[in-house]
Amino acid sequence: MDYISGIESAFKTYIGEESIEDLKKSITDKPMILIAGDQLTGKSTQAKRLADDLGGSFHSVGALFREAAKKRGISVAEQAKLLLVERGIDVQIDYKTCQVISGFNIKSNLGVVEGRQPAYMGSYMASLGKENIIRLYLTCSIREQALRFLRREAGEAAYIEGKHKIPKIDYENLQSLNTEIQKLEIDNRDKIMDEFIENQNRDDDDRHRYSGLYGFDYGNLDGYDIVLDTNEKEPDAVFDKILEELEVSGFRVN
Repeated sequence: MDYISGIESAFKTYIGEESIEDLKKSITDKPMILIAGDQLTGKSTQAKRLADDLGGSFHSVGALFREAAKKRGISVAEQAKLLLVERGIDVQIDYKTCQVISGFNIKSNLGVVEGRQPAYMGSYMASLGKENIIRLYLTCSIREQALRFLRREAGEAAYIEGKHKIPKIDYENLQSLNTEIQKLEIDNRDKIMDEFIENQNRDDDDRHRYSGLYGFDYGNLDGYDIVLDTNEKEPDAVFDKILEELEVSGFRVN
């Protein structure tokens, strides 16, 4: 896997020559569940719930991102812009993610990590000898993402209207979906759609950066042990399915 050498090279360049050996020394036998996924699939909700249910601890890559911005005295938005030109920020956050995955500073018996890239960082840690890692990816269609965005930004009534009026087809892009959303009788629909598109564009930017920096696309489902389609599934149903898949996989939680 070429991205393994890409990650290692970046760590040595931006963190230091001893960074890889330090990671190896930090590895524990604590089980780690790594969750990534499409927008609005409930990654964070499911990760927190898993941590609670399994007696583990929850860890967010987004929290590491916010912490890094705070230390620099800038906003999250300002830091996001810097990511386009400043590689070191990404690498530092990814290295901290690997430290979490090692389990060294985790006081609970199990860790659950949620973010865009933890599964691929987990694969890197596995190459260093970390065991008992499982990598999950939650998917849903563009239509479903839009409906959930409507629910979050405009309320349940907007979600229900969209669910009944937006045709159940596979939309290839946001623009084709935007045409359908413009037909809905929802306040601020232009603003809501602009924000949804902005979120999607940010995800595309992140995927492009990771591909250029390390050589992997975190949206490539080959990098995951379990892939779950969450279309038209409420959080409880998704959670039950995750538990079922974990059991089938033979993943050891203790």
